[in-house]
Amino acid sequence: MDNMHSIDPSANGAMPNLDASGMQNYRLGGDGKHKLTAGVRNILIEHPAFASGIRAIRDCHSLGLFQIEEPGRLLIMGVSGSGKSTLRKEYARLHPRRDTETGTEIPVLHLELPAQPTIKNVAERILLELGDPLFNRGSAEVMTARIVTLLRNCHVELVILDEFQHFIDRSSEKVETKVADWLKYLINTTKIPFVLIGLRRCSRILQSNEQLRRRFCRQIVLEPFPIRNKQELRIFEGLIHSLLDSLPVPPSDEFIKNRDIIERVHFATYGVMGYIMTLMSAAVQLALDDGLTCINVKLLERAFCVAVWPNGRGSLNPFDSRFIKRPLTEREEPFFGY
Repeated sequence: MDNMHSIDPSANGAMPNLDASGMQNYRLGGDGKHKLTAGVRNILIEHPAFASGIRAIRDCHSLGLFQIEEPGRLLIMGVSGSGKSTLRKEYARLHPRRDTETGTEIPVLHLELPAQPTIKNVAERILLELGDPLFNRGSAEVMTARIVTLLRNCHVELVILDEFQHFIDRSSEKVETKVADWLKYLINTTKIPFVLIGLRRCSRILQSNEQLRRRFCRQIVLEPFPIRNKQELRIFEGLIHSLLDSLPVPPSDEFIKNRDIIERVHFATYGVMGYIMTLMSAAVQLALDDGLTCINVKLLERAFCVAVWPNGRGSLNPFDSRFIKRPLTEREEPFFGY
């Protein structure tokens, strides 16, 4: 498979491939079973788009180390479940905080923006992540000054802000211009590289703010995996097989002999990484609950109803023989609006 592999799925604890006797043991031992199921969600597959995102963040980070007047800035967009937040967490994991004799160093400061952002609650969230014990004290101006000081004292090299689309008010669909202007001030003052992450609609924030638009002209988009042609299908097939090889419950021979199943997985997940992981973790949970030795089509049929779409039964279930192959994007179907 081209440029696609599993990145150390045992990094968060070994996930052994279980035989029949192992299944029986985990069926009896609830803690072990739940640990294995939880471990599935921590599997990281470095597919090409993910690797490209990591490189883009690294480029932005590296450029800032030269302390130039306008360091790198990056906007990462994508649908829900496309792996945006996983990018943020993985890059931060690669650059952990360090406790030194002079204090805590935070090479990469990363956080989620509040759902209804104001200058003050965004400042509070940043101060909290910087370790300020008085994070909720002071006026917005005082908080901003403390942020600038702490970013310098903690040797912050890169700031990653997730859920940037919250800067658009959901009730009025208006951009929170005051908060956006405050963020622009913080970026200009600190001269630290910033990475903003959010849904596709957050591009509207840049459209309404010329200076932010100019600063964040570099943008990447994480899309669902398409299967419009043979090459795209091969890439998606490689992704699924990498994931299956990392699961504690092995796939049945059907996955090797019948490529039709891979296409059905795509219909069941729309090619969205979050749904792929949800489907597979549910399949592992059901297999462990029932003491099964492999993941087969019938198990995926149940997992789809349990974890993706409760109404996806019969001809509406991609793993049912009566399913008419089409994207499940109609109103009240799971991928409506994607």
